[in-house]
Amino acid sequence: MNDLSKFAVKFFVADPGAVDLREIIPVFHSWIQKQNFPGHLLIDVHDYSHVPDGPGILLVAHEGNFSLDRQEGPLGLLYYRKRPLDGNAGANLRTVLQAARQACRLLEAEPKLKGIKFREDEVLVIANDRLLAPNTPEALAAFQPVVAAALGEIFPGTKFKLSANSPDKRERLGLLARAG
Repeated sequence: MNDLSKFAVKFFVADPGAVDLREIIPVFHSWIQKQNFPGHLLIDVHDYSHVPDGPGILLVAHEGNFSLDRQEGPLGLLYYRKRPLDGNAGANLRTVLQAARQACRLLEAEPKLKGIKFREDEVLVIANDRLLAPNTPEALAAFQPVVAAALGEIFPGTKFKLSANSPDKRERLGLLARAG
C-alpha cells in the first residue's frame, strides 16, 4: 500500500441544484488558455453533461483529470491522478487532496459560476489502482490509516469517520470521510 500513487478525491457541491454544468465549460477552457493550474499541463475539455450519473464536464490534464460529475455519489469535483508521484502513499494522497482543494477554490472564486461552494465536511477518497489496492477487507484495513493521516494533515483539528465506499470487489477501493 505504501507504493500507491494514483488516487481520486471528490469534494461534493453544497447546493447541487444551483449548478449548471454547462457553465463550467468556458471556465475550464480559460484554465487551459491561461495554464493557471500549477504542476499540470491542461489539455482539453469534454462535455458529458448529457450522460446520466456520468462524468459531467471533464478537464483533461497530462498529470490527472478534473471533472464536475455525478459519478461516485452526488455532484462534486472529482480529481484523479493519472501520473505517478514520487512520495509514499501518504504524501501522494496529500498532494492529490491539495490539488482537488485548489481546483475547488478556483471554481468558488469564479464569478461566472454564481457562488458555487464545495463542502469540506465530506470527502470521497479512492485508491485508483486495482492492482496495488484491490477492494478487499485487507486492503481497506491498510488504506484507512493512510487516508486518516492525510486528512489529519490537510484538515488539522477535524476528526473524520471513515466508511467503505462500496463492498463490491468490482469497484475501486474507496473511503467516504465524514467530519464529526
